[in-house]
Amino acid sequence: MSYTVVVDTTFTIRADETLRVALEQRARAQGKTLSALAREILEAAVRERPLGLKTAHLKGRVRLRRSQTDAWRKMLADRNWRP
Repeated sequence: MSYTVVVDTTFTIRADETLRVALEQRARAQGKTLSALAREILEAAVRERPLGLKTAHLKGRVRLRRSQTDAWRKMLADRNWRP
């Protein structure tokens, strides 16, 4: 399979030697150029994701003592459309 990537612009980033070596190793392992790998990483970093996907790992993590949550529970119950 072959494809061509058209790039309109070039920019330079500064990174320490350790990061550069790690990126080069990953690119080599994936059979990509350093530029292609960097493009993929940057595109994934700025891609919009629904809030639910961004915060799913936090669900159920906050545990407060009952006395701290009573007011919150009432407010949430009053405003929540779910049963």
